[in-house]
Amino acid sequence: MKIIIPFILMINYYCVGIKLGKFTEVYAWKQITYDINGAVLLQDRFSENRRKREDDFVFADDRADIGGEQSFDNSSTLSPSDGRGRYFIKYNNVPMGVERVGDRLFVTLPRRRYGIPATLNYVNLQERGRSPELRPYPNVEDRSLISVYRTRADECGRLWMVDTGLLEIPGDPQQIRPPAIVIYNLSTDRQILRYDFKTSDIPAANTPTGLASITIDINGDCEDAFAYVPDLTTFGLIVFSLKDRDSWRLTHNYFHFNPIAGNLQVSGQFFQWSDGLFSITLTPPARCRTAYFHPLISTEEFSVSTCLLKNKTASSDRYYFDSYNYVGDRGRSSQSTMHGYHEKTGVIFFADIGRDAVSCWNSGNVLNPANVAVLVRDGKRMSYPSDLHITGDEVWVMANTLPRFGYSRLDPNEYNFYVYRANVYDLISDTVCQSKSMFD
Repeated sequence: MKIIIPFILMINYYCVGIKLGKFTEVYAWKQITYDINGAVLLQDRFSENRRKREDDFVFADDRADIGGEQSFDNSSTLSPSDGRGRYFIKYNNVPMGVERVGDRLFVTLPRRRYGIPATLNYVNLQERGRSPELRPYPNVEDRSLISVYRTRADECGRLWMVDTGLLEIPGDPQQIRPPAIVIYNLSTDRQILRYDFKTSDIPAANTPTGLASITIDINGDCEDAFAYVPDLTTFGLIVFSLKDRDSWRLTHNYFHFNPIAGNLQVSGQFFQWSDGLFSITLTPPARCRTAYFHPLISTEEFSVSTCLLKNKTASSDRYYFDSYNYVGDRGRSSQSTMHGYHEKTGVIFFADIGRDAVSCWNSGNVLNPANVAVLVRDGKRMSYPSDLHITGDEVWVMANTLPRFGYSRLDPNEYNFYVYRANVYDLISDTVCQSKSMFD
């Protein structure tokens, strides 16, 4: 009975949530706040001491420094000797990734500004409030992570991510640690691996800024897992073998951005981007799976066999470049961050930043605009869907209004960050993504 009750409470909360099309709002925040060991950070915390240690800029103080207060007022008037909490700048905390794993919702905030207490956090999904505080994962004392964009859990009870190691301050970037793949055991909440990428994986100083997602490939053997890490900045793909503790870098023209798709209008902002390979999603487990992928600045989809990706020497083969496939075009303004493959239906869902939308395509059909369905579209509540993942028969989405944060200013008095969920079959019902056999 103790196992069933929290699940029922969670489902009941979703059922009464605010709707956006067929999506249900799970949480929404005007600004992010934190619960750090029971102390709730609600307001900015500063110190007058201008001579900081390097890690002071990166990490929030622990509970001993916080002193057990339940809320904090602005502390800019505190003396340098006051040891209480410092360097929480609420406005700078913009969530980027979201992933549901069991009864926890993992939320990532890459350190692209100062004042972010924890780059990896979670919310207990039993919590009822619309805007719950984030809790650092695994705890605030673990200061090993510098900056994480997105996470992905596997079927072996592990949480994977890329730590860019980069404090991404505009005009003053600081590479605090080497970029690395990091894995946590979700049963023990302990870090079980940190694999620093090899020098050959990272061709330029700005490469770590583009390590913004990760896809895990397992075919029955938890120890023989592979991770695929897109590099959107210097247009490559890093492949990691857990079994061999080795990595290698692949390149291809399909990893580059399409300049024709470079003009964007999002959150009332007009701008040009040049992000390359961004998201990879896989067909069901097999020795050789199909990896669907796309650059962010593109409306086109491509594919390749994972057997090619897992072959360390494949790129030296004369047929390597011909082994990648052009799948099709999703249509105008369909630039997409993340996408996910639903194994039971073969439907791929896309987080479309170009049209503030979530769309779908049944991979059994030709990919063209006529076979893509826009499932929900909203210029405010779905502005810049930064993450999308599928767990079971659910689609989860984060929207974070990022371009307004980067090019203008967020309004802290209105909701800026949203998390949604929806049932796959509800979403695709009566759309071109539905096949006749799906509901038999």
